[in-house]
Amino acid sequence: MSQVLMTGGVVVAFLGLLVLAALQDLVSEEIRARLERLPFAILRLAARRLPEELHAEVYEKQWLPDLEFQLSGETGAGPITRLVAANRWALSMLLRRGGVRTAQELYACDPVGMRGFEDIRQLSRRRRRQFDALTARLGELCRLPADDFDDDTLARLASAVAIACEALVNDRAERLAVTLAAPLAGGRHPVAGRLASDHPAMLGVRRSHAHARLQLGHPQAEGLLRELHRDETALFGRDDPRTFPTLQLLCWAAAQAGRHEEAEAGLRALEARIARLPDPDLSLLRHIQCKRHWVQSELGRRHRAAEGYREVIADRSSELGFSHGDTLDTRHSLGKMLVLDGDGAQALEILRPVLTERRRLQGRRHPDTLETAKYLALARLTAHPEPGPVARHRLRRRLHRILRTQIHAQGADHPAACDTRRWLTRLTAPAKRS
Repeated sequence: MSQVLMTGGVVVAFLGLLVLAALQDLVSEEIRARLERLPFAILRLAARRLPEELHAEVYEKQWLPDLEFQLSGETGAGPITRLVAANRWALSMLLRRGGVRTAQELYACDPVGMRGFEDIRQLSRRRRRQFDALTARLGELCRLPADDFDDDTLARLASAVAIACEALVNDRAERLAVTLAAPLAGGRHPVAGRLASDHPAMLGVRRSHAHARLQLGHPQAEGLLRELHRDETALFGRDDPRTFPTLQLLCWAAAQAGRHEEAEAGLRALEARIARLPDPDLSLLRHIQCKRHWVQSELGRRHRAAEGYREVIADRSSELGFSHGDTLDTRHSLGKMLVLDGDGAQALEILRPVLTERRRLQGRRHPDTLETAKYLALARLTAHPEPGPVARHRLRRRLHRILRTQIHAQGADHPAACDTRRWLTRLTAPAKRS
């Protein structure tokens, strides 16, 4: 009997040891799994410091594979050594800003893309800060030796610069665009030397550079555009749509030089060429139509120009939305034209909602908002058949405030500031004669 009890006890003890060993393995496996989660959690915290556009490139494609390798048996180290090394590495990414350094290294060898930043007029503050940071980085990349990049990377760098500059021009930050594009567009930059001035990417930089100078009223802009159009025609052919953006800028340069008949004929011919395309660029087409209607108003055909503007407003509203930046531009241009034509009452109806939308979407101090506020104030004065001295005094005070903001944001010689000064001179002239 005692022998049976001893045998049973041995069996129970053996089974107990098996259960204990199994439990020990389960517990150790649970502890190991939990401990291995720690470096991943630390790495996720470090990844929050990365720029949003680099999260996938750095965190998913670099850090996670590195961490998984350190925790795997391929390193040849024991489990505890692997765990300690993985946690130490993850902590270095978090505490020593290794993630930021990795992002900077990645930036330094591959230009950032400007996709999504083609139109910055109505960006949120967070997105605008991202654009400003990317633009600053583009400037830094342009100052690096061209030998640091291959030809494909240089072409993408130039394309990104062209997109950023065109966005700045449309946001009325033409001086910033000139600062960014001028080193490459001048032809003496190492990037221009590697790619050649007639490379498609460099043609884009040259166009945005000439566009910025045209908007600033620089006399050399037309010559730059003529050289650019000659090179584009030689590369793409005369009827290639890729030459049309430069051609419309050339027509606008003629209009700014006072050659309105030439400008209208060129814009009308270009509009017809684009309309015949199977898949026309509607954005470019609307820009051309707006320019042509403004030239018509300068030629004295204000009624036809106003009808044309209303047609473009309807088209852009259906294509882009009533509050899109391009639609607001067209509505503002119509209101401004009516002010210049002396029709203050109609201009008031058009410019009031435009000012409200621009204040809401672009801010009170944006150059577009200031221009609309200026012409709305002028429309109020024009709407009265005989404005008194008090109304003229209030308008002058309003224009002086606008002028100070324009000078601070864009410079004293910017065309918008010069236009405001001309209005102030016109308003004060009667007082001097009396």
